[in-house]
Parts: sequence; structure tokens; C-alpha cells
Amino acid sequence: MTESYLKQQKLVTHTWSPDGQFVALSIKNTSNADIYKIGQLEKIGTWQKVSTLKDASQQINVLSWSIDNKILIGSDDRSVFVYRNINNQWNKDLVIITNEKAILSGEWAPNGQKCVVGTACHKAFVLFFEEKNNWWHNQQINCFYSSVTACRFHPSGRVLGLGSTDQTFKLVSCVIQENMNFEDQSYNGLFKDIRTFGEILVTINLNGWINSIDFTQSGNKFAVAAHTGLIKQYSFNEDGSLIVDNEDKNATYIKETKPFNKIIYLNDSTLVGVGYDRKPVLLSSEPTLKFTSIIEKCLAAEGEVQKSGSIAAAKQMFSGKGQKTEDDKFGHQTAITCINKVSDSLISTSDVNGIINFWRI
Repeated sequence: MTESYLKQQKLVTHTWSPDGQFVALSIKNTSNADIYKIGQLEKIGTWQKVSTLKDASQQINVLSWSIDNKILIGSDDRSVFVYRNINNQWNKDLVIITNEKAILSGEWAPNGQKCVVGTACHKAFVLFFEEKNNWWHNQQINCFYSSVTACRFHPSGRVLGLGSTDQTFKLVSCVIQENMNFEDQSYNGLFKDIRTFGEILVTINLNGWINSIDFTQSGNKFAVAAHTGLIKQYSFNEDGSLIVDNEDKNATYIKETKPFNKIIYLNDSTLVGVGYDRKPVLLSSEPTLKFTSIIEKCLAAEGEVQKSGSIAAAKQMFSGKGQKTEDDKFGHQTAITCINKVSDSLISTSDVNGIINFWRI
């Protein structure tokens, strides 16, 4: 029932709870966020819907689950919502934000004490909770000429990677100076001494709109993917400046693949890109980005291979007009629009047709 419902209602994005026991799905046709308790991971029919967040009136583009169990939602209707789970009920906080256009991108900081959203009015907003007023307030980052289509916190939580359709990437400081408790005081890595907000630390021009950004877990390097198929990777010096010894080494078109919609680092040496190949693409990131392989089979397809030889499987594989491949049955038939890391050895992907797949790394 769940699987057919998702295919009928379509998906925009998804996000996992910190313990991996729940998943939140942005339902395209209803403008709701549905929360499911996971049964058997790759058998979506075993998932059980436990809650629906209905406050958005248009498509939800941003859906992020914090490490301390809060959910961030951003919508085409310009609204931003923050929910807390209290006694197994999701309660909405008051969010103060003056925004003129759709929310396009966003996520929680690593410690869950603040979040960021990127908008179609060329601004990014960093939100933080004010205890005395019992609401989420914000500070603006206004340094783009067009929509902010990608947002990613550095592991320090003190700087942000932001990308725009004005074809630029910017690394911007985001420390809330009025209350340093929003920052991870135990962090002792790169950018630990940043104390400013809105300071542009790095600007990179790319030949294309920015689709996705990610930092390695160590925070020592990052990658930026553009809609043209260009992907760039940079490393930091110890003082936070970029290592730019040869720009041609940083810029790459992966000839074996199509453009990426989303990228994530699995670790400091491996990056995964997803998009128009309809399957996850593994890239080596040491010392520069290089194609490694395409993950051919999702978990559901692996299960079918184990049952190969059965009459039922054969009928399903070759029924209808012409021969059906495993991609038709299990894989994505349109571009992948979302990727999340489920565990160190497993990722999840989704597309607008309502298909969610799991891939073993």
C-alpha cells in the first residue's frame, strides 16, 4: 500500500531520523511531509505511517532532520517550519522570517542548534532559537544575484557553503555572535576560531548553476557540482584558505557520467554523485576527483537476483511489451533528485516518480 501510494502521489525529497528508525518524505501532490516507521528497509510496503505534517500549502523542497530530533521544512509557499517531537507528537515552533519567494534549499547545522535555508529571492537565512521569546529568529546572508539553490554547513558549524544560479559558490561565516552557545564548543578543527557572521571567506565562479555542495567529514576539502556536469573539488590550508595550485586540477567533467543533481562524501576519499545516470556514481577524491564505478543493483534488485530461476520472477521480468530490464522493475526511471547516507555502508536515493531505492556501498 505504501509503495503504490508514493508512486501515485510522487516525491520531492526525503530525510532520515538520527537513529535510522524513521523517514520523513515530502509528498509532491499533497504538499505534506509524511513520517514513516521503518519495517524491513528495502520493502517499503512494510513501512508504517505514524504522522503527517500538513502546515505547508505548496511543495516542500526542504526536509531535514536534526541530530537532536527536530524537523526543518521549507516550502514553495515561502514558509519555514520547525517541529519538535514531544511525547510522540510533532509540535510546531514559531519561526520569524521575512521572505519574499520560495524556499529552495536548506539543512540543520551538525549540532542541531541552528539551521539554514536558501531562497529564490537570492538570500540565505540562518535560523536560531531565542529562549526568551520562544521563537526561531534569523540573520540574513545577502551576497548573491540569484536564487540560492544549495546550502551545506561545514563540520565546524561556523561556516556555510552556499551555491546559486548566479553561477557562484561562496564560503560564508555564520557564527551567531549574540550567543556562542549555538556553536559546538568542543570542536577543535578547521575554522574553530571564526567569530563573525556574513563574512565571505571564499568565492568561486563556475560555468553553471550550483546543484549541490558537500564537505568531507574531516572538513579539509569540499566539492561543488554544477548543472552543466562540471564538478570541482578544493582543499583547505590550515588557516582556512584554499589550496589553488592548478585550477585545471580542481575542475572536472566526469566523461563516464551525466550531470549530478546531488553529491555526498561517504568519507574523505570517496564521493557519490546522483542525477541523470539514474544510479549512484562512485568517485575517488584522492588526490583529485576520478570516476570509479557505477553501483548497478539496488537492494531490491539484489534480492531478486537471489530468487532468480523462479517462474514468477521470470514472468515479471519479461511480461508486457518487449523485454523488461531490472532497471525498469527496481531502479529509477527518471533522474535521481535526492540522496542520503543511511549508514557507513548504505545510501538511499529517491526520484519524483515516488521511487526510493537503497544501495550497498
